[in-house]
Amino acid sequence: MVKKFFTHNCVRNGLLHGRSGQPVTPVPTTPLSQKKKCGRARVCSINGDRKHCARMAALGVYPGNEIELISPADGERCLIKVHGGTISIDRDTTENILISE
Repeated sequence: MVKKFFTHNCVRNGLLHGRSGQPVTPVPTTPLSQKKKCGRARVCSINGDRKHCARMAALGVYPGNEIELISPADGERCLIKVHGGTISIDRDTTENILISE
């Protein structure tokens, strides 16, 4: 069972609410593995268990953070730049990172 522990916005009463509590329009998200062009993106949520989310947070990948895709996940790995450092992430992990452009 996969749970979503890390989200930037929360759902209350069927509506998406931001941190201020006001309803916001949902932003279309896609998995990082489907992004084919290099460039910047914002992390919206991370799916997975508590251990996986903690690992991503330790690497600097957490909701609301901006990342830069250096090399798309065409093969087994992709490269992203976070806080000035470069991270190599496997394809399974990139499928659990939801981004907005």
